[in-house]
Amino acid sequence: MFVTRRLFDEDSHLYDFSAVVLTCEPGKAPGTYDVTLDRTAFFPEGGGQAADPGMLGGASVLDVRVDRQGLITHTVDVLLPVGETVDGHLDRAVREERMQCHSGEHIVSGIIHRRYGFDNVGFHLGADDVTLDFNGVLDRAQLDEIEDEANRIVRASVPVRAYYPSPDELAGMTYRSKLDLVEDVRIVRIGEGDEVYDTCACCAPHVRQTGEIGLIKLLDFIHYKGGIRIHMAAGVRALRDYRERYTAVARISAAMSVKQSEVLTGFERLSAQVEADKTLITSLRRELQDLRIAALPATDGSLCLFEDESDALTMRQLLNRAVRKCGGICGVFSGDDLTGYTYVIGRSRDDLDLRQYAADIRTALSAKGGGSSEMLQGRASAPRSVIQAYFDRFVC
Repeated sequence: MFVTRRLFDEDSHLYDFSAVVLTCEPGKAPGTYDVTLDRTAFFPEGGGQAADPGMLGGASVLDVRVDRQGLITHTVDVLLPVGETVDGHLDRAVREERMQCHSGEHIVSGIIHRRYGFDNVGFHLGADDVTLDFNGVLDRAQLDEIEDEANRIVRASVPVRAYYPSPDELAGMTYRSKLDLVEDVRIVRIGEGDEVYDTCACCAPHVRQTGEIGLIKLLDFIHYKGGIRIHMAAGVRALRDYRERYTAVARISAAMSVKQSEVLTGFERLSAQVEADKTLITSLRRELQDLRIAALPATDGSLCLFEDESDALTMRQLLNRAVRKCGGICGVFSGDDLTGYTYVIGRSRDDLDLRQYAADIRTALSAKGGGSSEMLQGRASAPRSVIQAYFDRFVC
């Protein structure tokens, strides 16, 4: 069985290459073709990392996969001539970005394993996010220390070597691995001599020196399956993340008229003011309700009240007070004819079971909703005039 020569194993920084097209057959999706080459620099999906994008003989590379025998298949969008030599061009920016993230993950995982004995049990390098799962729990202070050490290793710009050790060498080697591998094991070693920071089995391309990573930043983290999931950024992704956060902080500081270094203090002050305003608004709404209820004439019939943009709690509070002024049912509606109305409907007497009127109300008000014997709630699309007319003629 033919095995594709893996140029990405030989040189992770090879972005342009030429290869012979061995086969080109229709792919699973319409308009796609599955292509095999004698050699390739395109990394196939694996190890938590997606396949390299790029161009092959003028065709866009949509996916790259490898089978158990080592044959690599490229899915492209143009038919390529079998037997001819084609040029391949990787998306260099994507390859470099992923190498920074993946090598950064090895550094972080190595530190955590060395310090705490936790294993990396999950890794995903997505288009916008990098997650690391460990079978142990860490707190923010510990993660900050890990981050500091990881960036010291980056600044030291130590060598990163990816290679296939001999069976004898592998047998005497201690290394991290998610799988119980015994042959064709590719090792990625960070550091050399007495300063080896991590040794791990991995199939993906990596940087040559840790200095290429630039920066490692551990972002959010959550407890996950008895351990921890860490969101990480490295290299250009870390820079991009910082720029986005800086822009956000700059806009917030300008809006609050405070220095960027005082944004948190300004936010806390603003939050306190918002809470005070909410308390005041609640008090004023209560006073307004008092005045409105006092002005309502008592009636043996039913009542219908309309509110502007009231929340559910305010509507129920108004209903509970207004229903005492009528002898039938009382409805409180919030909204307008264009967008519709949210409503709550209550009863004035215990012997009224609102459920027996629910279907009639939904039909008359073009409404959806339900409730109990004491209260109905939902949303009506009928105009205000129709709603008011229904309550004016309602007889229980």
